[in-house]
Amino acid sequence: MSAEPELAQATPTAARSFGAKTTLGRRRRAAQSIHRYSRFVTWMRRMLPAVAVGLLLLVAAWPRLQTAMDRLKARLPRLDVSQAGDLRMVNLRYTGYDKHGQPVTITAESARQRPSGKDDLVELQAPKADLTTQNGTWIAVTAETGMYQPTEQQLDLFGNVELFQDKGNSFRTDSAHVDIAKGTAEGNDAIEGNGPFGDMRAEGFRIEERGDVIRFLGRSSVDVNPREAKEKP
Repeated sequence: MSAEPELAQATPTAARSFGAKTTLGRRRRAAQSIHRYSRFVTWMRRMLPAVAVGLLLLVAAWPRLQTAMDRLKARLPRLDVSQAGDLRMVNLRYTGYDKHGQPVTITAESARQRPSGKDDLVELQAPKADLTTQNGTWIAVTAETGMYQPTEQQLDLFGNVELFQDKGNSFRTDSAHVDIAKGTAEGNDAIEGNGPFGDMRAEGFRIEERGDVIRFLGRSSVDVNPREAKEKP
């Protein structure tokens, strides 16, 4: 006789135990997920008001911060690091007084200090000099380029040199030398100008006595303003 194998059968008690363990595991995982989400919601409830307050403070303070940064940029000279051997500054401004105590101001779009160090010459781009004479006359000189020696107060101007005087006179030439210390200016290139007196042309010029006297050199011609001529006695 051959023995037949007996088939194992799961009892109802074992099936219920397995189902209970599965359900318990699912509940635990669900509870852990809910707990993590609750912590996240609590953290966000605390952080969002703080972030909102910080943004409001930043928006309120931004105009003052912007003004402070603009002032700092205006005070600090900007350096052109493209040329390591040169010291180049932007928006240069010299202010001081001449030997007679009259105010002098020299400005330029940019300035370059010579790297040799043998002198104190400064190369200027778009220079402008403002001078006031002892009798209160104001003179302004502009040019394309220039060379300035601060120690000796000597200024050389080149290219489209223009001289303005508050008396209504203006002159144009190619180059000029200004001795700020003495209050004189001169040039040997052709000069032309106009003013209340009329129009003039000359081969050179010299300004003396701190702008009170203007001499025209070489062959000169003046076309007198007819109105000015009639008004003279």
